Amino acid sequence: MKYCRRCLIPDTKPHAVFGADGVCNACVAHDRKNDLEAGIDWAAREREFDELLERTREKRAPLYDVLVPVSGGKDSITQVSRLLGRGLRILAVNVDYGIKTEVGEWNLGRVPAMGASLITYRPEEELHTRLIRIGLEDYGDPDLMSHTMLHGYPQRVAIRFEVPLVMLGENSAAEYGGAEDVAAETTMTRAWFGKYAANAGHDAAHVAEKYDIPFERLVTYDYPDELETSSTVSTFMSHYFHWESERHLEIAREHGFRTLDGPGEGTYRDYVGIDERINRIHQYLKVLKFGYGRATDHACEDIRNGRITREEGKELVRKHDLQPLGKAFTEPFCDWLGYAPDQLDAILEGFRNHDIWTRDASGAWTIPHHLEDEIPA
Repeated sequence: MKYCRRCLIPDTKPHAVFGADGVCNACVAHDRKNDLEAGIDWAAREREFDELLERTREKRAPLYDVLVPVSGGKDSITQVSRLLGRGLRILAVNVDYGIKTEVGEWNLGRVPAMGASLITYRPEEELHTRLIRIGLEDYGDPDLMSHTMLHGYPQRVAIRFEVPLVMLGENSAAEYGGAEDVAAETTMTRAWFGKYAANAGHDAAHVAEKYDIPFERLVTYDYPDELETSSTVSTFMSHYFHWESERHLEIAREHGFRTLDGPGEGTYRDYVGIDERINRIHQYLKVLKFGYGRATDHACEDIRNGRITREEGKELVRKHDLQPLGKAFTEPFCDWLGYAPDQLDAILEGFRNHDIWTRDASGAWTIPHHLEDEIPA
């Protein structure tokens, strides 16, 4: 594995591209965001945001002016917060596709307390748990279809309710380095959905055909093509505001957002990925398949923002990134999906990338030259 010379992103990360200087495209995107001379004029972007909201109010929608997809995490609470006090009728839509945590339930409850209406959608359990098993067993991603529903279903609600504006979170292609054609998008498109919501084209149409599931049952997991011709505009808030986790945490805390008592499993942060339990399984599989996990993601963001040094980031990653799955995550997951613990272990092990992982002299799995910049010949 090779690592970015600026942060700690490995070359195994999907969509990662390294320049001749050894710097990854996520760092390049970050530099572009923060270049005071040739970069983004964030004051102008915020004025653009204000003008967008003014045009939205003037449309006088029948029920709601703006829809926000929410998880109850710091980012979605920030999205709602930035819309408050503007005379807008806000509809928040939560897609509950996993096993909610107690703190997750509390944080989601902050959304209606802030002044937004909240709809929580739970898909039919028999179908959805089958899709989770398909994603996990065949693709190594229990969130395979959950992510497409998370991005697609709120758009459908907006279209049906004639909501003129959907305020999404970040354009991940622009924030973390991705295909330039979709990184430049300011609105949700089929092309963006296909690359960043659907995993490598494994969308509802693919699953319907391969697993003999009537497509009509998977419509809520698909991108609504009618969005292109509807009066609804679905845009990314990260286009208008500098996207930063620590700032969002400050905003969310102002509205009663709670964190964990200590670092979450697999990272050193206590405020990310805390609303449901399946995401931890998803992140652990990322470690098995690509050799890096949430601690790397978080350390890279903190390195880019100057909060920690690269060497400090390495220490945090070494301590947290390769943590094994704890029973607090595996037991409810197995109970819900009907797996025996050893069955789940076998499925997970089937996705361990042997080009990255090897056994040491004691028989334990290890990543040779983990976080080393110079690999011996």
